[in-house]
Amino acid sequence: MRSAVFALACAMAAGNVASHDAPWIGVWRAFLDGQPSATLTLANDAGTIGGTLVLDIVVNHDGKTRVTADEVHVLVGARMDGNTLRFGVRRRDGKAMTFTVVLGDDGNVKLHCVSCGNAPVVEMTKEVFGRTGSD
Repeated sequence: MRSAVFALACAMAAGNVASHDAPWIGVWRAFLDGQPSATLTLANDAGTIGGTLVLDIVVNHDGKTRVTADEVHVLVGARMDGNTLRFGVRRRDGKAMTFTVVLGDDGNVKLHCVSCGNAPVVEMTKEVFGRTGSD
C-alpha cells in the first residue's frame, strides 16, 4: 500500500514539473528556404530543462539551397526566466556561444545567438506529430 501511494506521489510530482515546462518541452525546428537550419530539442528528465541544439550549415549555390553539414551541441546552464530560456553551448573549437529563446503568444519561439555579433533572430515552430513549420 505504501509503495502504491509513493508511486502515485512521484507521478503527481513529475506531472507538476512537466506541466510547468509543457510549452517548452518538445522538438522545435527552424527552416531557411525550405531547408532545416536549426533543431532545438528540450526535455525535463531530471527536474531541470535541458536538451540539444543542432545548427545546420545551409548554403545557396546556383539558386539551390541545401544543408551541407550540421553541428550538434548539448545545452549548458539552461535556465528559464518567465517566457525566456537562456543557455550556452560549446563549439568544437572550445569557444562558448550564448543563446536566448523567447516563447511568443502564438506558441512559436524566437532563437537568438546573443554572443554571435549581428546574428539574426530565428523563428522556430514546435513539431507536432511529425509535422513542422515547413509542412
